[in-house]
Amino acid sequence: MPRRVTAHLVARGPGGPRLLGARVLFGQDPAALARSLGGLPGDAPLVALDVITEVASTPGRSPSPLHVDRVVFATPDAAGEWPAVLPPQGLEPGLAELLPEEPDPAGDRPRLRRMASYGIVTDPAGRILLSLIADGFPGAGTWHLPGGGVDAGEDVRSALRREVHEETGQDGVVGRLITVTSHHRVPPTGHEVYAVWVFSHVHVAHPVPPRVLEQSGSTADCAWFSPDQLGDLRLSTTTRRGLEFLVRG
Repeated sequence: MPRRVTAHLVARGPGGPRLLGARVLFGQDPAALARSLGGLPGDAPLVALDVITEVASTPGRSPSPLHVDRVVFATPDAAGEWPAVLPPQGLEPGLAELLPEEPDPAGDRPRLRRMASYGIVTDPAGRILLSLIADGFPGAGTWHLPGGGVDAGEDVRSALRREVHEETGQDGVVGRLITVTSHHRVPPTGHEVYAVWVFSHVHVAHPVPPRVLEQSGSTADCAWFSPDQLGDLRLSTTTRRGLEFLVRG
C-alpha cells in the first residue's frame, strides 16, 4: 500500500487562525517543515497536537488504497484553535496531490522509509518500561522504548498498543502526544534510512510481570525501571531522544 506523510501548522494570522499543510518528503523533519510553512524561525516552539491516519481509495478508474499519516502542529498561542480550524473538506494537500511517487535521486543508494510509534510507558509507581534490543538488530544490547513500525492501514495509537503488548505483555492506555520528530541516517554503505518517530505517553494502570510475547523479534528482554536507575543503563538513541523531549516539555 502506498504511504505518505504530511505536516500541518495551526497558527494565528492577521485574519485569524489559519491551517497550512504540505507533503513531507524523504529526509524532511515534519516540525521543521511546519515552521517553514508559517515562516517561523528554526527554533520557534511548536506543540504537537495529533497524528491523523487516513486510508482512502485514490481517484480514477483503477482506485487503490493510499495510507496517509498527517502530523498536526501548532504555535503555542494557537493550539486551542484545533480542531475547530479544520475545514469541512479535510486536510490539504488532498489525495490527488499526494498520489504521485516522490522521485528518487538518480544513482543514489537504496532508501528505506519508516513510520514508527514509541511510548514513554509508566505505571502507578512511576516506573518506566523499557525493552532490550536483541542481537542482530540495530542498537543491539541497548534499552529501548517499547514501540516500532506502524503497519499499513494502522494508526499510530493502535500500533503502539500492539507493540507494547508484543514486547512486554502489558496492556496500556495511550495518552497525550509528546512530540513527532525524524531520524535520518546515511551510513557509509547500505540503505539511507529515514524515519518519522511519534512519541506518546502510555499508562499501564495494572502492570503484570513483564515478558516478551513476540517470537524471533527484535526484543530480547523487558523490565520496569525507576527513574533513578536509567542513568546506569545503555539507552538507545530513540530512548534518549524520547526522554529528552519529555523532560523538555
